[in-house]
Amino acid sequence: MTGYGEKSISREEAEAFVQIKTLNHRFLQVNIICPEDVPWRLEREIEDRVKKEIYRGKVLISLQIIKKGEDFIEIEPNFKLATSYFNVLKKLGKNLNVRENIKLSHLLSIPEIFTVQKRFGKDVENVLQRAVDDALQQVIKSREEEGERHLKEILKYTKKIKSSITYIEKEFPCAQKKYREKVQEEIEKIVSQEESSLLSNQINSRLSLIITKGDITEEVVRFHSHVEVFNKTLSQKGPIGKKLGFILQELQREINTVGAKSLSSGISKQVVQIKDYIEKIREQMYNIE
Repeated sequence: MTGYGEKSISREEAEAFVQIKTLNHRFLQVNIICPEDVPWRLEREIEDRVKKEIYRGKVLISLQIIKKGEDFIEIEPNFKLATSYFNVLKKLGKNLNVRENIKLSHLLSIPEIFTVQKRFGKDVENVLQRAVDDALQQVIKSREEEGERHLKEILKYTKKIKSSITYIEKEFPCAQKKYREKVQEEIEKIVSQEESSLLSNQINSRLSLIITKGDITEEVVRFHSHVEVFNKTLSQKGPIGKKLGFILQELQREINTVGAKSLSSGISKQVVQIKDYIEKIREQMYNIE
């Protein structure tokens, strides 16, 4: 499901601009683009925040931050590297027969001994988090509005599907009778009247078997049941996209069987129509979590 939200916040500590876009995708994928000095921990916090609200789709997040105050600088010594340099200096002095003691000032002249990083202050983080929350709420609202539009389309097609399957249900007994009469007529053309009279029980038995093989009563009952479950699922809260997809598969399977057993052109026409409606619903499903 697509969605969009943005938020710009200006405070004494910093200015933040956040833009969030969501695109259709089978699974949840969160991509964050931000300045290098944004801590990895803060990126993960933002990602976790998004995952609590969005369950499916590709989420693209752009973060921009301008700090107005002084940077909070953190200096960390590299003890492993300092120890290596210390041991090398000792070895060098021993080999060159230099008896001067190694002092801290010798190590301080090596720039790699320390790493200097600019850190976000808590106030700057709060500004950015607030902008993310506001932009995310806009995304959620836009996705809900789009979801309502897709829901109306899906309900429109499910209503048409119910109308078509009801037609098939009513048409089937008549089609079955016509088919029986047609087969009976074809048999009578081949078999003489006298033989037909003698073999009437066998003929009727075979006819009943043929007609039974074309019976779609069970498929129609199951189809009605699947449609009912589908409509109930549409009213549920939370992620329902995958469940609806499974139900659509069952509807497709049942209507394929009905089509294979069809005894009239009228039923076949409705089967094709239902398949088209199911496909239109499937297209809408890409926009549902």
